[in-house]
This record gives sequence, C-alpha cells and structure tokens, in this order.
Amino acid sequence: MFFSRFGIYSFPCIFLSFFIFWGLFHLILTKGEVALEKLKHSKLSFVINLIICTIFSSAMFAGTNNLLKFDNIFINFLIFSIILLICFIIFKKGLKFLNKINYFLIPFMIIVLFALLISNLSFKGITIPQTSYGGLSVFYALLYSLLNTSNGCVLIAELSSSLTKRQKARVSFLSALVLMLILLFANVVLLRVPFDEDMPMLSVLSGWQSVVMMVIIFIGCVTTLFSLVFTSSFSMRGLCNNEFLIFLISLIAPLVCSLLGFNFIVTYLYPMASILGAVLLVDLFFIPFFKRADNKIHSSGKYTK
Repeated sequence: MFFSRFGIYSFPCIFLSFFIFWGLFHLILTKGEVALEKLKHSKLSFVINLIICTIFSSAMFAGTNNLLKFDNIFINFLIFSIILLICFIIFKKGLKFLNKINYFLIPFMIIVLFALLISNLSFKGITIPQTSYGGLSVFYALLYSLLNTSNGCVLIAELSSSLTKRQKARVSFLSALVLMLILLFANVVLLRVPFDEDMPMLSVLSGWQSVVMMVIIFIGCVTTLFSLVFTSSFSMRGLCNNEFLIFLISLIAPLVCSLLGFNFIVTYLYPMASILGAVLLVDLFFIPFFKRADNKIHSSGKYTK
C-alpha cells in the first residue's frame, strides 16, 4: 500500500529501495558488534531505539486487533493471551528462543506470500492513479527504507556475529532482493484497489485466498512484535533491575498507542519514526564510538544467547 499510492513512480521507488536496503543491511551486518556496544553507552540511541520500537509495536498490536474479529470474544482473548505468553518467553529466553520461532514462521510466510501474489499478478484492471507526489516519492521511499531497517537493526546486528564476511555479503543481497520482489509483486496487485483501506491486500483477494492472506498478515504482525519485544527489552536492561517492570514498559506503552488505530499510526507516527530511524542509524554506524567505562547505560549480553 505504501508504494502504490505513488502511482507510476512506485516502480522506480521500489527498485531504489532495493539498493538502500542492500547497503543498509550490509552496513549493519559489517559493523553490528560495534553498534551494539555503542547502544549500551549512547543515551541518544537508547531513547530513539525505544521510541521506534514503541511505534512499530503499537502498529503490530493495532494490526493484530484488526484481524482478531471473531464473534466469540473468548477466541480473541485466547489468541491474544497466547501472543502475550510468547512475548514473555522471548523476554526471558532472549534471542535463542526468538530465532527458533523465526526460523520456521518467516520462511513459511515468505513462501506462501509469494505464491499468493504470483497467482494474482495481472495487469488487467490496473489504473495508475494520479498523484501529486512526483519526485517527492523518492524521499518517501528513502524514509520507508530507513524506518524498516532501523526498527530491526538491533536484531540484525545481533545475528552478525555468527556470520562470516562472505555470508554477510550474501545475506544482505538476498534479503534486499526478497524484499524488493515482495514489494514489486504486491504493488502490481494493490494498484487494482482503492487506497482508503487499512489492509487493502485483504480487499483484493477473495475466498480461501483472503483467509490465507489474513493468516500471513497475522504471522507477519506477531513475528515483528516478538522481535520488537526482544529489541526494546534488550535496550532497557541495566537501566532498571526490575525485570517485570521492563516487560510492562515494553508492552503497555505500545498497547496504549495501538488504541490510536493502525491507519493513524502508519499515516502520522511512521514518518516521525522514519526520521528518528535515520538519526539512529547515523549515530550507531557513522559517528565514531569511544568506549567510556563510566558512561555505560546497560548490559544485556546474557539475553542474546
């Protein structure tokens, strides 16, 4: 939906995002360990990272709430309780448990999503909307890439220590390529629907495909939420010794913000998070870091195992 609003400009913007993602992924994987060390000492990065995680988590909560519209309120409560339970386990177990979930759910989600998009690819019925964005769409494409990279940079940096130099180059390229293909296929599909839908992908599909897409979007929301719980709790540990309080802050603030609604968060809070994401990436990866033993904010190494 993000790129489709740019009409004819959406296609070059998607290709541009590929190169931005590729460069940023490679940068984070290459300098990940240094960036994580700086995150433990930089108050600016700490606060910005927490704000970005809160905004993104609130969007995932709001998106999940839009999907959980069963007539039986008990089913809604049960599913939401399971999500919170998994968040708590990730909070306690750390990166190792999170990886076990992601290694299964994310490949499954990508494969099924590709299958759905490819089966619905058609240039019939596509109307390129008139847009006033023009060249400004390039700027929004940059913000989009910065936002989606900055919210996951801590998790990506954590994974960098287990990769060789050659593997980092391959992972950064293939990850950017997969993202570009998903955005490109989704853009072609979404150009056939109006832009006033909160989740337009559900409108363009029908029957069993709509149900499957709902499940895929749900998996995407919860896996992103799980990763953000890890990221925000990772950032906060050491600032406070009360583990339960950290867990509440990691979840309560996003829950409250999610009441604003998915569309409101994406429209108004995401642009702010994009700018903050740019500041975070610059601070972590471009500004030289000199370690000071007396300026340490936190230490959370045991939760990354």
